[in-house]
Amino acid sequence: MHIKNKYFRKVDFAISCVLNRQIRCLTSLFFPVLLCFFVSFCFVVLNLVPSVSAAGVDRFSPLLAQAYRYYNGIGRPVNYAKALRLYLQIARKGDPGAQFVVGGMYFQGQGTDPDHRQGFFWLLKAAEHGVSSPESLSIIGTMYLQGNGVPQNYREAQKYLKRAAELGDVMAQKNLAYMYYNGLTGKPDYGQALALYKEAALLGDDVSQSNVGLMYAEGMGVGVDRVRAYAWYSLAASQGNPAAAAARNNLMIRMSWQELNRAQALSVRLFKEVESNRETRDHALE
Repeated sequence: MHIKNKYFRKVDFAISCVLNRQIRCLTSLFFPVLLCFFVSFCFVVLNLVPSVSAAGVDRFSPLLAQAYRYYNGIGRPVNYAKALRLYLQIARKGDPGAQFVVGGMYFQGQGTDPDHRQGFFWLLKAAEHGVSSPESLSIIGTMYLQGNGVPQNYREAQKYLKRAAELGDVMAQKNLAYMYYNGLTGKPDYGQALALYKEAALLGDDVSQSNVGLMYAEGMGVGVDRVRAYAWYSLAASQGNPAAAAARNNLMIRMSWQELNRAQALSVRLFKEVESNRETRDHALE
């Protein structure tokens, strides 16, 4: 079961580098997303415990009903510490929904100090028992990818990132693209990397837009195409990406007026497509 969260907005702390005139620092643009995005996990947690009427709560098991009431402040003050203790009791009995909630509470530090290892442990348990969200799968995959608090395991990272990417998680798409680009589970696959960066780019991610531009400029997984490279760089630059702006300006001096006109027209079309995708995504989350 995948859990949707209409309130979730992901904070992006992806790494980029300032491009110089002779761009050869490709890999510096393809580091995986930093795990400091865990600060945004609170939005997932807030919707892990769905709103239920008082009558609905009464249909819960006694322990789950108590946990729910403490978490949401129903008939008593909100008390995350007591809620966590109760959810933990349920989680340890193998309930995947409670495991998912506990994982989120550990990441956010609700009722406890933040503990990403414990958060990972319980989110992984929940996912193995069929309860997950695109964000939780992305977190599991990214922690495996970086070896952050858990043993580094590229195969497991790829497995979870692929699941999250297929569900439209931008972070997962970028990190999976990074894995394909660097060949972390085999030979580099620039075509797969480019396809995934495009997916994230069309959802509005500026780092992915810049990476798509770079791959077109350098002919990575595709033929060299300065028009498309300029258009993608421009799209990223319009969102304040300095690396993309520098790369676009460097590319512009080597383009003809005809190429520039086509590139600018393509930039407008891409911008409209991204905005349409954003509106569709926002509407789906309402």
